[in-house]
Amino acid sequence: MRMTSRKKEVLTYFEPESLEWVTGEIGPPPFDVSGVAYLLHGVESFDKRHMLESTRRTLEAMVRDGLLEKITSYEQRQDTTQSGSGGGVWCHCSRYGLPGSTALLPDTGGKHDAIEGEYARVT
Repeated sequence: MRMTSRKKEVLTYFEPESLEWVTGEIGPPPFDVSGVAYLLHGVESFDKRHMLESTRRTLEAMVRDGLLEKITSYEQRQDTTQSGSGGGVWCHCSRYGLPGSTALLPDTGGKHDAIEGEYARVT
């Protein structure tokens, strides 16, 4: 495993002293690729596919090295062809967090009673 400056920077986003700022910018962990790309490259990452792919490769390498854990969630995202008022599309999204700290939570859709039943972490 090679600890690059990019990997070190990604790990700093999980540190308690920067977690409040990061949560305000892209939401709480686990983080998605586009959120991490935004933190690394700024708003220009929205229009540059190579920045997203580079970030994804870095995150996948960190998973292989055991530095991060990957989960897949099914969530609603805005399609790049939609205006700001579009409903979005449902897709599988990879999220990355520290090992042992990622958990699947039910999507309540903004309501606390949207999903009934039990849920559990699948390993």
